[in-house]
This record gives sequence, C-alpha cells and structure tokens, in this order.
Amino acid sequence: MSNKDGNTAPGSSHQAKTNPQHWFTTEIQQMMYGFGDCRKPLYDTAVLVEEIVKQQMISLLYQAMDVAIMRNARFIGLEEFLFLLRKDKIKLKRFLQYMGLKDLKAIALKGGEEEESPETPDKPPSAKKRSRMCHDFLSSIDQTGELISLFEDIDEKDEIKHERLLRAELRTRGMDQKQYMEYFEARQASFNRRYKTQRFKEWLLTGINLEVKPNPHALEVLSYFSYETVAQ
Repeated sequence: MSNKDGNTAPGSSHQAKTNPQHWFTTEIQQMMYGFGDCRKPLYDTAVLVEEIVKQQMISLLYQAMDVAIMRNARFIGLEEFLFLLRKDKIKLKRFLQYMGLKDLKAIALKGGEEEESPETPDKPPSAKKRSRMCHDFLSSIDQTGELISLFEDIDEKDEIKHERLLRAELRTRGMDQKQYMEYFEARQASFNRRYKTQRFKEWLLTGINLEVKPNPHALEVLSYFSYETVAQ
C-alpha cells in the first residue's frame, strides 16, 4: 500500500468524485516548510500537493472499506489500516509509535488513566487506548510473532525518520530565535490541529459514497497518513 516514504497506494477499483475546495493549503505550506522546503512554498504547489494527498487518501479509504467488508465490520476502524500495513514493518512500527504517543497525550490531557468503554462509530479516539487496540488486532493475525515484536524492537532503524530529523537539525543550526519559533510552528502543522476531526472529515468525505463509514479512529489514522504523504 505504499511507495518509498508514504503510507498510501493508488490502485483501487473504486472511483470517487473529489471536492475541489482547498481547505488545507495553508497548513500544507507550513508542513512543506517543516519538512525542508523553502520558507514560503508556492501556493500553486501546495494546492497540487493537497489534491494528490486527498486522491490518495480516498483510494486508501476504499481499500480499508474493502477490508472492513471482508471482516463484516460495522464501520472502518483502526484494524483495517493495521491490516493494510502488515507487510511493511518499518511503516507499521512508525505508525505504532505514533499511536503510543497519541495515547500518552490523551492520558496527560485527562490527568490520569482513561477508562475503557464499548467502541462505537461515534466514540472519540481517546475512549479506548490505541496501543492496546493495535496489539490485540495484530495478535489475532500474527502467525510468526514478527508483528508483535515491533512493540518491543527498538533497534530496527527507520532510515526515513532519521533523514527527516537530520534535515530538521541541519536546517535550524543557523536560525535566530524568531526564525526558530516560526520553523517550530511549521513543524506542528497537521490536518487536524486547527479544524480538528470534523473539518478533516468534511474535506475528505464530501462527494464520495462508502458502503461502510469510517469511525473517529479511522479518521485520526487518515489524518496521520495525510501528513506522511505530504512528507513524501
């Protein structure tokens, strides 16, 4: 489902109409700067990147829907994307690390452990720990133990992640405080920071028809994949 640095794959048999509105062009310009582009990337370039990201996310969403239908699931959730990532251990490990960080942030914001509750299509992602969901599902499909070992293996090097961090470190060496704060702000840009999940949901789902709908976990995952696609 991926090429060198992204987490998406074009190859879907489904067709979808895309929404022509560009709701995340400013955020994408910030992301591009944060990933090593010039300080003010061209607007037209950011528009093109946004269109490519959306096209790939719709393709990925349909692939996840096919998996959900195969599993007789009531909605597209976190499990569908874990299944699609299962053959790319580097990207899967990066994704698991991201889910772990989201758990830590959710716990910190609530000031303690989260209580478990039944999963529903409308339940926010913080209602159930992501890492536990990932572990439970991967355990159910892991025949060799290779997938579960990704929770423990800290030695496997992620060349792409290392390259990104090195590029950022080199970029900031000659910055003054004002430039660094601007760059830091660009590094925080994402698809759900300003408009949260609802805005991203409208941007992605307007104009497409799905037999199975994504739940909040799935939308959170898709916003992560969108960010990764910009990085590519």
